[in-house]
Amino acid sequence: MFELEIIKWIQQIRFSFLDKLMELLTQLGDQIVFIAVALIIYWFFNKKVAFKLVFVFISSAVVNELLKGVFLRPRPFNEDPSVGVGELTHGYAFPSGHAQNTGVISTILYKNYGKKSVWLKWVLLSAMIVVPFTRLYLGQHYLTDVIAGLVIGILLALSVAKVVDMMGDKEHFYGLLVTVPVIVIVMSISMFNQPYEEIKNLFVASGGLSGFMIGYVIDKLYIAYDLHQKGIKIVYRALVGLVIVATFYVGLSALFDLISENNVYLDFLRYALIGLTGTALSMFVFKLLKV
Repeated sequence: MFELEIIKWIQQIRFSFLDKLMELLTQLGDQIVFIAVALIIYWFFNKKVAFKLVFVFISSAVVNELLKGVFLRPRPFNEDPSVGVGELTHGYAFPSGHAQNTGVISTILYKNYGKKSVWLKWVLLSAMIVVPFTRLYLGQHYLTDVIAGLVIGILLALSVAKVVDMMGDKEHFYGLLVTVPVIVIVMSISMFNQPYEEIKNLFVASGGLSGFMIGYVIDKLYIAYDLHQKGIKIVYRALVGLVIVATFYVGLSALFDLISENNVYLDFLRYALIGLTGTALSMFVFKLLKV
């Protein structure tokens, strides 16, 4: 297979340190990085831009999982175990979720901030090259997987962002309205008894969407704390927010694992609570502490 030969050709440069570096760099397209970027924008810059990023990202995650369910393409290391490097990803290959995530985040950030910042523009461009390359180097995806993922991510970011702009000042209402059918669809999928790893991301994405949207509405209508801090208070806010979100993230992970491991419903609830924590609860505490 020609695309498998491309991966083997790339892996000719392999050595131990580069393996570790690629495993680290590939995380730039992971959900944790998205959560960090969304929270930074929400806490320090512009809540509506964060809303747009979350709305587009979740839409992209749902599209990605649906496409994987349609094409059912095995990953390269399933065809040839020798090309698998590091921790092997579960699920199907086409299109690449990491490449698609990177396309979404980079496009939204560029449209809102990149035009005014030369360094950010180059960072985003670098990410759209580096992350897809790491997926090839690690043997997790074929070339067409990462190209398709990147293109789909960019196109979804441009199109869905326009839909969000059309919502005007009613974005919180429409956000909740869209969340309901997404939850119904995702919960319906669980009735088909599919393997955990193949539907996990759908539940994580829809849970995060639900929590964020509910928290966004509570914040906008009842908390309404939009003070942009300066100086040392920026550090205070970052530390307070990090402690709140990290406590919920780690605490809920440990608690839910004790209750039931690999449970998509608990994944949904965990990320819903994290989304709620990162928005309404965090802003309420910021307002209370005046940071």
